[in-house]
Amino acid sequence: MRIHNIALLAAMLLAPAGVRAADPPPVAIDFSREILPILSDKCFVCHGPDTDEGATVRLDSYEAATSDLGGYRAIDPDDLPASELLRRITSADDPMPPDDAEKTLTDHEKQLLAQWVAQGGTYSQHWAFVPPKKRVPAVPADRDFESHANPIDAFVAAKQSQRSIGFAPQAERETLARRASLVLCGLPPEPDELDAFLQDRRSGAYERYVDRLLNKPGYGEHQARHWLDAVRYGDTHGLHLDNRRGVFPYRDWVVSALNANLPLDQFITWQLAGDLLPDPGIEQLVATGYVRMNPTSGEGGAIEAEYQAKNNFDRTENLGAVLLGMTLTCARCHTHKYDPVPQTEYYRLMAFFNSTSEPALDRNKYDYGPTTKAPGDPGQWARWKQLEASRDALIDTARDQMASADLDPKVWAEATDQEKLDLLAAPDGPFATLAVHAQARSLRTDIESLWQSFTTTLVAKELPTPRPTRVLSRGEYNLPIGDPLEPGVLSVMGEFPEHAPRNRLGLARWLTSPNHPTVARVLINRVWQQTFGHGLVRTPEDFGVQGAYPTHPDLLDWLAVELQDSGWDLKHMLRLMVTSRTFRQSSAWRNDVDDPENRYWSRGPSYRLDAEVIRDIGLWAGQLLDPEMGGEGVKPYQPAGMWSALAHPASNTKLYERDNGRRLYRRSLYVYWKRTSPHPMMTLFDAPDRETSCVRRSRTSTALQSLALLNETQRIEMARMLAQRLLRQHSDTTSRLELLFRLIASRGPSPTEADAVEKLRQQMLQRYRENLDDAGILLATGDAARDESLDPAEHAAWTQVALTLLASDLAIILY
Repeated sequence: MRIHNIALLAAMLLAPAGVRAADPPPVAIDFSREILPILSDKCFVCHGPDTDEGATVRLDSYEAATSDLGGYRAIDPDDLPASELLRRITSADDPMPPDDAEKTLTDHEKQLLAQWVAQGGTYSQHWAFVPPKKRVPAVPADRDFESHANPIDAFVAAKQSQRSIGFAPQAERETLARRASLVLCGLPPEPDELDAFLQDRRSGAYERYVDRLLNKPGYGEHQARHWLDAVRYGDTHGLHLDNRRGVFPYRDWVVSALNANLPLDQFITWQLAGDLLPDPGIEQLVATGYVRMNPTSGEGGAIEAEYQAKNNFDRTENLGAVLLGMTLTCARCHTHKYDPVPQTEYYRLMAFFNSTSEPALDRNKYDYGPTTKAPGDPGQWARWKQLEASRDALIDTARDQMASADLDPKVWAEATDQEKLDLLAAPDGPFATLAVHAQARSLRTDIESLWQSFTTTLVAKELPTPRPTRVLSRGEYNLPIGDPLEPGVLSVMGEFPEHAPRNRLGLARWLTSPNHPTVARVLINRVWQQTFGHGLVRTPEDFGVQGAYPTHPDLLDWLAVELQDSGWDLKHMLRLMVTSRTFRQSSAWRNDVDDPENRYWSRGPSYRLDAEVIRDIGLWAGQLLDPEMGGEGVKPYQPAGMWSALAHPASNTKLYERDNGRRLYRRSLYVYWKRTSPHPMMTLFDAPDRETSCVRRSRTSTALQSLALLNETQRIEMARMLAQRLLRQHSDTTSRLELLFRLIASRGPSPTEADAVEKLRQQMLQRYRENLDDAGILLATGDAARDESLDPAEHAAWTQVALTLLASDLAIILY
């Protein structure tokens, strides 16, 4: 029995008890925000993009939903009350979804669908597939957009005003200094840095402090971690033997590029296609290590054609997660069930990666496939850049000399810079008579000498003839169907750039186009997540129709366009965020607002720090942290037998041989990353295995974490060295306690904290005076040299105090 009175239906579904007929009509439905998520979550599995034409009703487009299905339509624009969708969602006999479906409609969802049909059942494009635009926020009447020194605050205030919420008070300056330093550099401020900031009472003191943080070398090291998670960086192949692979120069390049504030459009382009740029240098080639990040295998009996497909599935889907904000995996086998990604377009996108020249199987080698020589540490990078600058200057000088000597500089037309230098340095060459010939010979010798000392790293290289790509039926490597496909992009995200080459360089140009709808949004959302703890889109890996709707869509769009307008300047965007009033708020819980998940940013960010930061803080506080940057991964303390228990007997990473000396205390960014067995303290605090992309780490809280923080070898070593620092720098308890809190919390202790810590110290002091052997065992933990002149009982007591504070919220929480 059809319902022919749509007004009656809407009233029945929408009106709660006690609503009078004179109440105003409901507001207009926003299809993208309110209806599409329902259709995607409850309907598209059977009635979405993957539905066979004509087999059943489709609800993923207006054209499909209003098509004639044999005398009826899902949505009938000529007779809305007769729409089949209305009948089925309210039917007691044959409801949709069926009663036994995994997901059924709630009463509220039925209400929204009925109201939507009553208002015409019109469709609009999913918000993420519409290019972002800057819009001025609708700020409260007593304010205006320009009154906010930071545009971010105008958008946040506008949203807050809808719920009569205001900003929290600003955090204490000490707290703010620590928060900004941890977000930007991954370490608390040095005591002298903190003092300088606290004593600077001039206008703009905080902004100047932020600028200093952005220019510290540790900035790039900290920010690189987030990118390496996303691109699944690892020091091993990841499959079968999980042998060593030579790609750490890529990690170091990421750090260097971020410290140099390489524009993000170039950062992306170099990684995808640095080898395809005109006359690429070492940096551009090393950057293409991104293309080689996928886990690989050299297992005997493996089928090359199968792994050729697997490797490129991985690359395509990583691109989807990292830059497109799309889950593409299901489109391997069929058209995407939820998002407008036809299976054919998945394989067109994959074709960009299918013509790289490395073998499908890694042969278990360190340097399989195309490689390039590359600096193995920052010192070599710096020397190389000096020599490159000298070479460029020499070539410019040579041009001037050629003109005066009537020599034609066009003989260089197709030569690379290195080939030009070789021509200038050739003993019997046409330029042997110029003032620069001797300089060229000397410079070439210096370059060749440095080149010979370089390591190697995996890079991308294109095949001379593209490898044909076909759709694979059900994603099976041995079931190709149809004709070879030309490389192409997802049409829902815009056309491929006109005149762009159909290779990875053209793909990079498409991704960094100002009209691309998702790339800038996806990147800036993760930057916001790194800064505030949660993204404006809380599913950073999925901007599709199954993903979360932005909490502040206009702010997200404004930031995305600002990123592009700024020249893809990451430091500018981070500065904008951390100098906002939104960021500077106190993070204390508020009982005066109803915002438990902080979706309205009614308080400052607060979250548990990442595994690497927790370790680095302890090393730093104990004056153990080695500032050396770059180089091959390091191996700190680790329980014996972990690698051998999981490794193939033939693996060259079967045995874990820990480092000694300063390498034990390098920053956690440089910890050797074995994909099948990452460092246990990293995984315990939710670091990913890097076998797949991770753009949002979990933040668990377990008893095992506390156990490890209080007992792991390096944690005890950190604590005893921190205690040693306190005892050496100060002779009285009060000063030692003040320094301890300033190092860990960037502030002094409260009276309650001071009293509790002093009680613990006294208890521990008594214990160790009565048991000096226990003190000796505690103080012998770890390789770092102990100051034998210190009283062992007192040193052990302060070690336990330091260990306790390093495991407390003061040390492991950003607040």
